[in-house]
Parts: sequence; C-alpha cells; structure tokens
Amino acid sequence: MSVSPASAPHFEISPNPAFVDEDVRVCLRGLPVAALISIHAATDDDQRRRWSAQARFRADAAGLIDACVQESLGGSYRGVAPMGLFWSMESAAASADGSSNFAKNTTSPDCVDFEAPLGGHVIARASLTRNFVAPGTVTRDLKIPNQADGGAGAAAGETTVGRLFIPPGHGPHPVVIVLSGSGGGFDLDKAAVLSRHGFATLALAYFGAAPLPTWLHRIPLEYFDAALTWLHAQPEIDSQRTGILGVSRGAELALLLGATFPQIRAIVAYAPSSVAWAASGRAKATGEIIPCWTWCGKPVPFAPLPLRGFMWRSAFPVVALKRPVMFRNLFRAGLRNREAVERAAIAVENIRGPILLISGGDDHLWPAAEMSEAIIARLKCNGSAHAAEHLHFAHAGHMLRYPHLPVTARVSGNKHLRGARFSFGGTPEADAEAQSQAWRGAITFLRANL
Repeated sequence: MSVSPASAPHFEISPNPAFVDEDVRVCLRGLPVAALISIHAATDDDQRRRWSAQARFRADAAGLIDACVQESLGGSYRGVAPMGLFWSMESAAASADGSSNFAKNTTSPDCVDFEAPLGGHVIARASLTRNFVAPGTVTRDLKIPNQADGGAGAAAGETTVGRLFIPPGHGPHPVVIVLSGSGGGFDLDKAAVLSRHGFATLALAYFGAAPLPTWLHRIPLEYFDAALTWLHAQPEIDSQRTGILGVSRGAELALLLGATFPQIRAIVAYAPSSVAWAASGRAKATGEIIPCWTWCGKPVPFAPLPLRGFMWRSAFPVVALKRPVMFRNLFRAGLRNREAVERAAIAVENIRGPILLISGGDDHLWPAAEMSEAIIARLKCNGSAHAAEHLHFAHAGHMLRYPHLPVTARVSGNKHLRGARFSFGGTPEADAEAQSQAWRGAITFLRANL
C-alpha cells in the first residue's frame, strides 16, 4: 500500500521565516508510534564554520515529535528545551581555530537545515530562515574622515564607524546606541535584532575598526558626543528618548557616557563594571599605565590592573596544566586597591535615567555580579532619584547575547595570550536561559523608559 504525502514523515517548522530571537516550534510528523528518531540541525556562521546539534526523541501515540514540549533522550542536550536544537550547536572547526564563539558580524539571514535520519536514510528534510532585520527597516551609515596617515590600514576618504537601523512605522523613534565589548568593531547583528522591536538602533564602533584605535586605549569621550550630535540630527529620531546598551567593556563605557552626557535617559549594561579600568599595557616610552578613556584631553581616572602578579600566579595552571585563564581574579585583585577604586568609581548617580544591570554569577572574565551590586550601593548611598534593577543569573557566565545562538563555547583564544585560552564561565544550559530572560527584560525595560 502506498503512503500518501500527507502521512509520510515531514517537518513542520513555525514560524518560518522567523526572527533570530524568536521562539521556533520544530515538529516531525508522520512517524511510527513510539519510534526513536534523531533530529539533526545545522547552520553556518559568518566564518563559514559549520555548527550542528542533534537530539533523540520518541514519537508519541499520534506519530508526532514536538521538540518544544518533548524530552530529548540524548544528543547535544537532554530534557525539555524548546530551543535546545539551536543553542546546543557545536563546531569542530571553531574549537580547532581557537575562536570558539559563533561568529555573527553581519545582518544576513541564517539558514538552519533539519534532517531526520533513520536506518541509514534521511526520512525528512526542512530548512528554516532566521532573519535579523525587519522588513521595511532603513539603514544609514555614520562616517568619519580617515586620518591623514591612513590610520590602521584606512584608505583616503571616509570610513563607516556606525550603522543606524530605523524601524518601519511612523517616527520619531526612541533610539538605542549599541556598544560592543573588548572585541571591538560593530555589534551590527545585535543592533539589527533590537531594532525589530520598534527602536532605532545605532551600532557604533569605537576601536578595532580603522581609522579608529586598533585596541582599547585612549578613547576620547568627545567622540561619542559627536556621534550623539549626528544621531539627534536624523529626522526619524526622538532626541529626548536616547538609551545605550553595552556589553562588558562596552557596559563600562555606557555607564561612563550616561554619567557624562545628560542626553542619555536609559542604560542596559550587560556584565558591567563599577569602575573605569586601565588599558592592558604601559606606554613604551615612559612606562606609564595607559588609560582606556579620556575626557577634555585628560585620562578618565582609572583603576590599574596588577598584571605582573597575576601573570606569575597564572603561569603554572595555564602553561603546565593547560587550563584557560580566568581574568576574574585579575579584576578582583584590582578591586582590592581601595584608593584607586574610589578614584575610578563611575559616578552613576549622575545618570539621568534608570539602569538595568545584567550579570552572571559564574562570570570568569570579571566579577560583574559584585560590580553590579557596587553600582546599586553607590546609587543608594548618593540618593539617586532613578531606579536601578539587577538581573542576576547565578550559573551563567560572561558571554550573554541575544537568544537562540549557539552557547556551547566555554573558552576562547586571543592573539595576545600566546596560545593560551581564556574562560567565559557558565554552562550552555544556564547561558541559554539567561540570554532569553535578559533579552526579554532588556526590551521590556527600554520600552518602559524610552
């Protein structure tokens, strides 16, 4: 007896297409009752590295597998996790080249391929398109002239240092400046995803993209004043509703900018710092510690990092035991320098709006949870009129982004570490849950305060 197409095994994926931060239901129908079936999912990142996951399910009495509500019995994850096939993806190529994060630096759609193999044959296939940019979104670039000497590889003319995403619909729109962390460059993907929720967003680079500084040192805050002036001159933007979303060193910067410029009315700070830190080096000519930030031509007061002692203490576990570096201990040592910390503390009480702080309790890069609580304490001590909220995820690490990207990377390489790797902390399960909750919290916060 022939099998009709409707009763043959087939995927049902909805919505399709979907936005990358949107929950997706993956179902497989037309299966034999109680059959044990694996679902495979795979996609490529922007470096063309293949990421994949699989999970085993048992079909129910109707011959259905629904990954949103049914338990994975093994594979890349176990238990009930509606988006487990997405966040549990791993890449052998990413692990081998030392840069183990899922690379997404553009706004081009992702394609996720699904297969269901059985008995050496694939019995069902499907593809899902995940979009970053909402239809009707307009983009506009912020450009600056290149330096006379060409900067760090910059050619003559102008270079894009920011991209504005203007959502569809009638303006003027509230706007959120999106700042990357210590990796530098743009967070184009994050700005694009955030804009689909009704905000204009500006992905703004401040180092790591020519002709800007090649690394995080001596960044003038006046640069951001000029960016605000350009942004507020755009006709679709409501200059009275300006916020910032920053991650890690970008969160440190976001709080500094909020304390400096009254135009900033709301701040979302992922893995923030309570103080301004020094750059990770000294001037070759003078041996002086290099500041990260300057204002009016002078260094913003900073807390130094006790690198020499940290390097000695880290040498054995890193070199002999091949353990990844935990920079959290370096920053904790810096926080014990109370005089420097008091001088370098960010004056968050001067921020003209509410703050949302987001931290992981197992952050191995720096003690974001402790520094978030220091920010809350300083606001209370100084009688700040604006609210501050701290979303804390006890088992999450440092690398929190928007939801549903692979979060399996626990360590990564860095060209300055001479082959050593550094640890993010957290677990994939904890990071996946934290990313979803934090992202929803950030959107709710921004809608309420801009």
